Amino acid sequence: MNYPIVIYPCDEGGYVAEVPALKGCLAQGETLSETWEELEIVIKLWIETVKKRSR
Repeated sequence: MNYPIVIYPCDEGGYVAEVPALKGCLAQGETLSETWEELEIVIKLWIETVKKRSR
């Protein structure tokens, strides 16, 4: 699945990425690459959690 994402710099350094379509789905990293890697993990966990709760 593909979701639009928003990535923005943090005031204290690094970046935050969020998936507006998945409420509360956020990731943070020191570099864009790290932020993207973390976001991929968080998206998978977010989807797994929703599936478990809907059973």
